[in-house]
Amino acid sequence: MSKAVRYAVSLLSNDQKAFISAKFEQCCLSVLGCQDNQINVAFQLNGKELRIEPNRHGARLEHPESCPCRFLTASDILSINEHSGRSGVRVGVSFVIQSADGCVLLTKRPKTMRSFPNIWVTPGGHIENGETLIQAGIREIHEETGVLTIESNITMLGLWESVYPPVLGMGLPTAHHIVVYMLARLPQDHREIELKLQESEVSAAAWLDRDTVAEIVQSDEYGKTRNAVQKYFKVKLIENGQQVDKNFPLSILMACMPTSEDWTQERLSSGSKFALRQWLEHCDTPE
Repeated sequence: MSKAVRYAVSLLSNDQKAFISAKFEQCCLSVLGCQDNQINVAFQLNGKELRIEPNRHGARLEHPESCPCRFLTASDILSINEHSGRSGVRVGVSFVIQSADGCVLLTKRPKTMRSFPNIWVTPGGHIENGETLIQAGIREIHEETGVLTIESNITMLGLWESVYPPVLGMGLPTAHHIVVYMLARLPQDHREIELKLQESEVSAAAWLDRDTVAEIVQSDEYGKTRNAVQKYFKVKLIENGQQVDKNFPLSILMACMPTSEDWTQERLSSGSKFALRQWLEHCDTPE
């Protein structure tokens, strides 16, 4: 396995009209000149940096309306952990994995993870030395789930600015990434795919059909409008080193953004919800 390398983000500054290294404490969308929560961009992995610039014909880049880096005070910035501050904004990749029968795979992060513990996500991770974005995603999928895919079956979905913790009420940021989301199509139905979950990275996994995904992504991040439905989904769970099957309430995946009192609450990550919305749009667009 190649040595892990920190790939950084570089942004075309709206003020300086030049590419600059993204600072850990700065909101990337703001640097790009966006005062809303989404912007279309062009991006390219150049050496060990991901270069991003506004482009109205490009991919969608979003972040949650609660993006902590947009609301940091000068005092907050001075209080950010020095190591975190030096790390800049890092690059991640994540795949919406679609089976031949139209289901997608979600995985749950263990409670021991330093960022986003106990959270449901689309599988993915970081880039290793010499990898492309697609190669990194393919490797991460196989390592975490045992699923194999090939480059020719992969499509771009969009980018997400991810900050942890996701709201300032939970504490100052300790991680800041741009996550590139892609769609990987598999030739098998989901029942034909054997999952081999990596326990250190994945504590559970579930296949969801299109109707269930459509129900989930309508849920409101901040609990303003929608009640959770009384449905269940099938989960492959790791217990005592063994994979077992159980039913979980769908309300878990429709939970709201956490507060300082319940920051370990099980839910679907905002970035994964964005990616699933993009997947639904892609499904509805004629080839």
